[in-house]
Amino acid sequence: MKLLTRTNIYFILITLLVFSLGGTVFYERVHDLNKEDAKERLAESRQKVLNYIKANHKLPQNDVELGGMLSYSVTSNGNAPDKKGHISLYNASEQEYEPYQTLEFTVNLDSQYYTVTLYRSLMETDDLATAIIESILIITACLLFMVLVSNLIISKLLWMPFYRTLGKLKSYDLTMGNGLTFESTNIAEFKALNEVLEGRTNKMSADYRNRKEFTENASHELQTPLSVIQSKLELLIQSESMSDEQLKNVQSVYESATKLSKLNQALLLLTKIENRQFAEIKEVSLDELLHNKQDLLKEWIEHKMLKTESGLEPLVIKTNPVLADILITNLLSNAIKHNINGGQLYIELKGKQLVVKNSGEPLVGSSDDLFSRFKKANPASDSLGLGLSIVK
Repeated sequence: MKLLTRTNIYFILITLLVFSLGGTVFYERVHDLNKEDAKERLAESRQKVLNYIKANHKLPQNDVELGGMLSYSVTSNGNAPDKKGHISLYNASEQEYEPYQTLEFTVNLDSQYYTVTLYRSLMETDDLATAIIESILIITACLLFMVLVSNLIISKLLWMPFYRTLGKLKSYDLTMGNGLTFESTNIAEFKALNEVLEGRTNKMSADYRNRKEFTENASHELQTPLSVIQSKLELLIQSESMSDEQLKNVQSVYESATKLSKLNQALLLLTKIENRQFAEIKEVSLDELLHNKQDLLKEWIEHKMLKTESGLEPLVIKTNPVLADILITNLLSNAIKHNINGGQLYIELKGKQLVVKNSGEPLVGSSDDLFSRFKKANPASDSLGLGLSIVK
């Protein structure tokens, strides 16, 4: 999830929470105020009833002038205190029950006590509360929409330098040998980020060039004396003046020098591959390459009496011809070398998948380790342990 998206989600949640709490508090406050207003109006209506009885010596009948409905009943308890309450009455025209606030009090008329009940409708309060909730929801929706749109636009503009930096990092290729330069920005955080990245990439580029030059020079410088050692040892081996013991020692040195030379060449090849020095790209027919390699390795296959089965479909890929040749050679050589005498060798090229199988001994340990440098299934093997690293 993008940072901007997550920020917007958090902002929406916080905004909804604030508006929900604010709306609830506002609704309760208005509701309480309306109740207080109803109580005050009932108190006023009570005073009007008392004034009406005092002036006319009879119970009032016109509830409109008194500001609400009223009812009364005869009582014998002349000292009953005023009583406030709530009641729901059925409204026939609306076909629903409506809430009312009530006030009961006792009056004395011609030595007879009456309980007068005043009713004040709270329906207006509920209607007002509903209108408030609807208004809050509409305002919240409009505000969220406006804020989100403006936030997306503003954030996109503010984060534009970051995305430009990210784009350059994605397309950065260390093998090109150059550091990175970023566009200037007046946002302090992005400016600091660009400065750090420029410094790091420039250092990485310099270190890469130095390592590349050192590896190439060291490999070439090593190869020359190794070749001289091998040639001198070959002359010694051909000499007739050496004893069997001396010849045996020279032979051992020669084999070690040969192995060291192969190791140096393999490491140099790996370095060139990692440094992307095989830049030439051509169309290579993989099925033809496999056929040619099988022909070249035919004597070795026959020597081990291997039964070969091939299923090669035509496939042309774009790659470096030298690397393709090395890839196929290493795969087939490994399959033959680590096969058993009289075993089977199966090669399949189908779709975009190349499968090379043999009937060699089962692997001991994880097969993924074999693609690491100097990892071998059999530690006692004379293999360098670099073939599958090159393949990878």
